Amino acid sequence: MKKFLSILFTVLLTVSLFAGCKGDSKKENTTPDNDNTAKEETQSDLKGKKIVVGRWGGNDAETASFNKMVKDFTEKTGIKVEERIYSDYNTEFQAELIGKTAPDVVYIDAYMAPFYINQGVLMPLDKDEFQLDLFYTPLKNAFLNDNKYYAISKDYSTLALYYNKKWVDENDIPTTLEELWNGDYLTSLEEKLPEDVIPMTYNQDLARNLYYAEAEGASVIKDDIYSNLGDSKVIANFEPLIKAAVDGKIKTPADIGQGWNGDAFGNEKTAIMIEGNWVLGHLQQNFPEVDFGVIEIPTFKGQKGTMVFTVGYGINVATKEVDAAKEFIHYATGEEGMATWSTGAGVLPSRMDVTEATKVADDPLKMPHIKGADYATVWQKGTTMDTINNEYKNYIPSVISGERTLEDALKKAEEEANNTIEAN
Repeated sequence: MKKFLSILFTVLLTVSLFAGCKGDSKKENTTPDNDNTAKEETQSDLKGKKIVVGRWGGNDAETASFNKMVKDFTEKTGIKVEERIYSDYNTEFQAELIGKTAPDVVYIDAYMAPFYINQGVLMPLDKDEFQLDLFYTPLKNAFLNDNKYYAISKDYSTLALYYNKKWVDENDIPTTLEELWNGDYLTSLEEKLPEDVIPMTYNQDLARNLYYAEAEGASVIKDDIYSNLGDSKVIANFEPLIKAAVDGKIKTPADIGQGWNGDAFGNEKTAIMIEGNWVLGHLQQNFPEVDFGVIEIPTFKGQKGTMVFTVGYGINVATKEVDAAKEFIHYATGEEGMATWSTGAGVLPSRMDVTEATKVADDPLKMPHIKGADYATVWQKGTTMDTINNEYKNYIPSVISGERTLEDALKKAEEEANNTIEAN
């Protein structure tokens, strides 16, 4: 059924785009100077144009910031923006693409970018036109394919290490993950903690683990599609983390009855966690009494590393309002629009000049996350990562419980993932 739906989506989308292109071609034949006219169109010529921008919902601060940015954009350009909010982004957006009702501009998660780029539904965007040299390299490259960019990053999040100052001195934290996980530090820390507090939490998810899983040239994917979890290099990279988990030095939030790291740390059930900057607001609002610090994640195999998650603005290739759509992205990812959005929503700006202008780096709790933007690994790897990650998460618990060795579990996870991939 998955294979059938995937083929159906591709076929229907191809027919839809072909029909749209055929209609556009006919229109262009009657107005041969259409392209030249579009190039000469000024901002004032766009006044009164209307575009639809698709996005998913957020908290109250994000909603207010988006509305403020749109209001400023309309006042500046005269272009009207209709907002379309998705509750199930991928399902709804794909249905609209097939039905030729998709927005002119839409949020594109870096994780899903390869899929939409391969489907040919996103318009290539010029690197110089959108000032991509001012963006952090991992963020602009998250939407790069075959030397073309298909979306412009609007903000981002990275992972960093959080520690509770009640029990942890920053200067004592090991500078490498190998030492942190497998040295004496966590054992010594545990001896100082209350009985119901663990030294450190971790996550059994490639979205958190990919940067060290692929250290020293390893790859969890081979031939651009198949799982490579059973590769000896990948297994070796996972060994320090899994050994710490087997030894009981680190536990998942679920192991200690907590829903996620933010609550485990806020409820002071763990002294150390590695988490994204989205947790800052949660801690400050819900656990104001917890005194904590944030630092960059310790190195792994001699290299700095972290994960980065980003969403960009992309343009529907079938839009009839190309110039107005581009103008919106110019503003939303430009200095003024991004400053309005990022400061109001409390997110990190993708442009280095906006980082400086908004002085967000002056916040010591955010600075470690910002530093990570220079060297982070984007949570993105082809179009089959869901399947590979699901099998990874399915089999890793059997290693922690002692039922399997790490090598057996990862090879079995690889086998199961590839069976599913081939079947689809």
